[in-house]
Amino acid sequence: MHKTRYNVLRLTLHLSPQGPLLIKSGAISANPTLPDMQFVRTFHPQRGETVYIPGSSFKGVVRGFVEKVLRTIDPLPQQSGPDPQKGWRWACATFEARETERKDRNKWNCPQWIHDRFQDQEPESWAIYSSSCGACRIFGHTRLKGRAAFTDFLPVDQVRTEIRYGVAISRLSHAVAHGPFEMEIAVSGTFEGHLVLENFELWQVGLLALAIESMNQGFLKVGFGKNRGFGEVRVQVACAVLEEAMVNAQRDVWRGLGAFADTEERKRYGLEGIDRMDGMPEGQAETVGLYLRRVYTEEHWSQIAPRLIQGIAATA
Repeated sequence: MHKTRYNVLRLTLHLSPQGPLLIKSGAISANPTLPDMQFVRTFHPQRGETVYIPGSSFKGVVRGFVEKVLRTIDPLPQQSGPDPQKGWRWACATFEARETERKDRNKWNCPQWIHDRFQDQEPESWAIYSSSCGACRIFGHTRLKGRAAFTDFLPVDQVRTEIRYGVAISRLSHAVAHGPFEMEIAVSGTFEGHLVLENFELWQVGLLALAIESMNQGFLKVGFGKNRGFGEVRVQVACAVLEEAMVNAQRDVWRGLGAFADTEERKRYGLEGIDRMDGMPEGQAETVGLYLRRVYTEEHWSQIAPRLIQGIAATA
């Protein structure tokens, strides 16, 4: 089913620091003027060398949040594997379980569970998808391509950085143990990046919208020093572009992957919950080949996001 392109959503995101922000570089620069903890840098076609926010950093924060939400929905361990009646409503463990932990469902991760379930057989794509947790269905794992793809966030205007100083305090003597050391932080400016979802279910968009809303409320932070007051950001959906296959497409209706599948496919892939939402903003619509494209503004998204977030509770 994922070999066919049924729907795709592209969000243009504008990220702005609401306080000190540091995405720390793991490399040591040859430039002696740069501080000890420097902001990660890349080459920009128009700006030359500049600070930026890697898509992988943003994705990691969002995935961690989504996993917590899914574990809140389904916190109970199951000894025999994912409950087919709950489908996506759980999140697997980050690391593989040791042999002594194999019976504890909270220690599983999806590649390990799929390997143990099918042994030496090569499972069909529907079996891999239906056997994966909700987080892996969105972000993927070693056996499954994720539905969501993140680009790097590059500056669209002047990003102001400054140097702050820190020290490490000894817990025994309460004196300075190390330092002072320098930290390069971004305090203003706007970074632009994109999030693309292909062949998505509506609950997946709802979870991502919830993550963005949590960032804007200050509950979810990005980068280094989150418990030191760093990392608070604001994320605006400047533009959203939705394309759906033309078959039965309507301008005010959003359809998830299950709406394009027959009953047998829905059962095999484990597609559950709300497949369509009526009465959505129409946006600017046009036909592009075999697809109906709708372009939404930031104001439109402010109406769309709450409905998608509410849909999570209805699905769960």
